[in-house]
Amino acid sequence: MSSQEAIATKQWEEFFKENLRARADFRLFKDATVVQDTRFPLDRQLIVDTLMKSNLFVRTVDPRFTGYVEVLLKTGKIRIENVLNSILAPLEASLSNPNQIISKSGGALEVAVIRVLTDEVSENGNPKTRLASVSIMKALVPWLSMFQRTYDGSNSLAQSLLDIGDALGQFIATFFNSLALRGIMGGNPPKGIKTSFVRYLPPFISLLSQSNVQLATTLDYLQKQLSLQDEADVELPSNNGVFEGVDVSALSYQERVPDTPFIATRAGLYVYTNGMLTGRPLTDDAATFDFLNARYNGDIATLTIDLITASFDALQNSINRPEPEQSITLLRSFLVNKLPTILNYYSAMMFEPLTVEACITQALERIGAAAFSSFTQTFGVLPEARQDFLFACALHQLIPEQSIERLLGDVPMQNLPECGRHVKANLVAQCAANPGRIQDLIGDLENMDGNVGEIVGAMVEIIQSLCASKDSMTLKSICSTLSQKPQTLDVMMLFTQPVTLLQPLCLLLDQWQDHEDQGEQHPVYDEFGSVFLLILVMRYHFDLQDYDLGISTSKSFVLQYLRNSCVSRDLSDDENELLGNWIKGLFLTEGIGDELMSTCSPKDFHLLVATLFDQSLRACQAGKLGLDALKGGFELLLEPFLLPTLISGLGWFTRRLWETDKDAPELNILLPVLQALVKPPSMSGESAALHAAVLSVISRPLQRSLVHVQKLHPRRADTEPLLAILKRNVQLQCHVASSHTELETWSSTPGGGVLIALRHTLQSLTQWNNSGSLDAPPPSYTHRLLLASVRMLGAKAVLTALIDEIMEQANLASNPLDVILDIVTSLIAAPNAADPSSIEPLATSYPKHQLSLRDALQAEYNEAHRLSKTDNPRAEIVVRLCRRVTAQLARSNQHANIVSDADANQMMLDLDNAAAVGGNVVGVVSGVGVGIGGGGGGGAMGTVVQNPEAVIDNVVAEAMTEIETQEFLSGSDAFMGI
Repeated sequence: MSSQEAIATKQWEEFFKENLRARADFRLFKDATVVQDTRFPLDRQLIVDTLMKSNLFVRTVDPRFTGYVEVLLKTGKIRIENVLNSILAPLEASLSNPNQIISKSGGALEVAVIRVLTDEVSENGNPKTRLASVSIMKALVPWLSMFQRTYDGSNSLAQSLLDIGDALGQFIATFFNSLALRGIMGGNPPKGIKTSFVRYLPPFISLLSQSNVQLATTLDYLQKQLSLQDEADVELPSNNGVFEGVDVSALSYQERVPDTPFIATRAGLYVYTNGMLTGRPLTDDAATFDFLNARYNGDIATLTIDLITASFDALQNSINRPEPEQSITLLRSFLVNKLPTILNYYSAMMFEPLTVEACITQALERIGAAAFSSFTQTFGVLPEARQDFLFACALHQLIPEQSIERLLGDVPMQNLPECGRHVKANLVAQCAANPGRIQDLIGDLENMDGNVGEIVGAMVEIIQSLCASKDSMTLKSICSTLSQKPQTLDVMMLFTQPVTLLQPLCLLLDQWQDHEDQGEQHPVYDEFGSVFLLILVMRYHFDLQDYDLGISTSKSFVLQYLRNSCVSRDLSDDENELLGNWIKGLFLTEGIGDELMSTCSPKDFHLLVATLFDQSLRACQAGKLGLDALKGGFELLLEPFLLPTLISGLGWFTRRLWETDKDAPELNILLPVLQALVKPPSMSGESAALHAAVLSVISRPLQRSLVHVQKLHPRRADTEPLLAILKRNVQLQCHVASSHTELETWSSTPGGGVLIALRHTLQSLTQWNNSGSLDAPPPSYTHRLLLASVRMLGAKAVLTALIDEIMEQANLASNPLDVILDIVTSLIAAPNAADPSSIEPLATSYPKHQLSLRDALQAEYNEAHRLSKTDNPRAEIVVRLCRRVTAQLARSNQHANIVSDADANQMMLDLDNAAAVGGNVVGVVSGVGVGIGGGGGGGAMGTVVQNPEAVIDNVVAEAMTEIETQEFLSGSDAFMGI
């Protein structure tokens, strides 16, 4: 390598690192590469090699990185063969060392990059020339050779290498299919290429046939189509191991099953919409657009009409069932605040005479005038929601304001918001100039005016920026307010995900000791506790698991707390000293002062609380501490700055009460102390609201423990008042768990319990869809029935019931097969909080608690050829259903960012350094937070020094330091192991 190339390589390496660290979006990256290429021209292969060698993305797959690969491919800076060569070299090096794993990503990086190449061929039509095709084929030969050397037909390969092989097989099949369709090779591949493929491709197909028979069959067929096989070997030789022991008739059964016309039913989208909004909203924009685009295949008019109709149907259903007010409000906010933003996306694809107004008109006609005039049935919610929706559409300029009266059929009772349409950047700037504006925006999140999406975007950016700049004082105000408004959090989740908020907050707490060094300690505990309380409230309210927080290291304070906070434990010498100081401060002196708190960080104290409660109660039992002194000491924890610590204390009570038996004299101490903590004699308004938020997190598990005590000791009179207090503080969680009443109702369905209830629901949906009455109200439906069925009986049993119902309805002349197929497809395709892969296809590293319906369907599809020998109609149903589910779930290559702990920590460290040093570094776009050229604290607006020689730096500086990743839910409603 020449010295000039070495310099250019170094510059490109720094360029890639800076863009990845700054999370520069793809447009900015594309523009920056043009400038970079002009300043530091470099060979294509060296560009790819430099990108691949970066240490920023070898541990986990960062979709921002794969997106950069895609940008470089589209702009021609690199070619497909360059990428294939670059990822093969380190892979072969690792395979030559038996003690070395394939890569730090476990093969995930190679799989992700190969999938980008597959999309480049299928979506962008590359390669376009014979020369480019031959270059790719030359690059594939070493890959096939490597697999032949690694697999000899008798050994087994690591799963990571099998995954890479499967991804490579998909790429080759797509590439070969493109060549065959466009006739680029003309049936006459170069002799050397042909010889290599004749030698190396059959063993590779043999390997694929073990895990993906359909793909192996396709490759075998395409190999013959492209004449990449010796004429003497029309059939693959038996001694090469391909398809030996495999039922050849099974290889193409699925391909031979004829498809039936696809019908996008009203009931199908109604089911999917309910699924998205059951529990925590799973309304990710990319997933929603992908689903709708796959379902309607460019029919924007029908898509728009059906989506509006389904949104009103879902709201009407929630009113008629009736669902809790919190759920109705969430569905109404989706209709008014979220739906116009989706319609705004599709409006750009409409051309005269098609307009959004025309689609709204047709949708409202389908819903029917009766739904909006029946105030006795809907209590006025649906008519009001219709008016709010129309004004929101006018706000987004989807319809003229003067059209609202015609669409309503009456004079509207409201006007457009006086503030007009919000813009996120303007809101962020307003809050930077006046932090008091933040509280106004939080209050506006409950509005039904179409502006909530921009407010949520601004709040997310503000919180992330405040975390980066460690402005804990402003964060305290925001977190305290949000922790007391769970319904506001529900609405926010329509536009963001829990991890987007929780990851920066958790990282802030983990790094707390690095930046808190104040004389007065009360504010430190107060600010820390407020941030921590919001994390705990969100975790409980949305029933999140540890991995939903966006952190993975076991050293994280938050994870340590969640795993050990309610259990008394053995302490180190330093911890015993801290505990002794707190015992003295609570029970032996006049109170808690700065001297005590300065020796113990908030993190350390939160982890000590359970042990503090345990030892204090033991001391009281042993007669070393009086009951009044014990109650008085614990009441000090009711001070606002210590209130959040009460969660782990009450968690300890929850466990201790659950462990009691009939002979439990300690109850005479436990219950009076619990009474003092749960219902203190007097509290200020602010403290009472904070206390209620604390109780909302722990009330339900504590309530269960008290019920347990009440059953063991029915004559005790001090349990009922405590239960009454806790009942008033139990918040309705936003998760997918069913109530006991629902489960009892479904289980008692005559003829088969839950599965029969599910089949009855399918029948009502089909009948409603086929009724022919446009204004028929939607049948009662809740997605919780499907989720509860899978959780109780397993996916295989539920799938069997669904297919049974399809088969039964297929035999009825009045029910077209495609209607019930579409409804069941939507049931399976709807996002499921218990299955992370249903929310984000890249979520392979998260624990999977149970086989999903999609998994069960795929297993049935793989065995369809065997089923066809005994029940061919059922086998065909399985094949068609699997095809439709797969098609509905097709994802584009644009995914949300997944940022690892290391990257996120590095981003925050970079921001710290920027604030401390002050220089030409990345700032937060129009955000509150990182100060440039000064102290950086206090949420000051950042400005970037303009340097005409640093064009690349300016481009990177425009990128937002967003911390985005996927969050997934579990079905459990337990908290802290209770």
